[in-house]
Amino acid sequence: MSFSLELLALLGSFIAAAFALVRLALGHQRALTERFVGFLEESLRRQEESTANFEAALETLACNVRESSAVIARMAERFGPSS
Repeated sequence: MSFSLELLALLGSFIAAAFALVRLALGHQRALTERFVGFLEESLRRQEESTANFEAALETLACNVRESSAVIARMAERFGPSS
């Protein structure tokens, strides 16, 4: 085998190894990205659930405050000013 063929074979194996390493690194990067996107989607889902729970609690609170205000207004009308 001549020197140029050995050099060409060495260069080819180097390029093939570099290509394999790049492909492996990109596969790991894709897996990492998919896990991160999954985490973000799950966080968004939990945030939406939390927001829905807060919305329901605030609506209930507003209703109860309206009822309490109406009761206080009726009591004020019934008993009038104390002076």
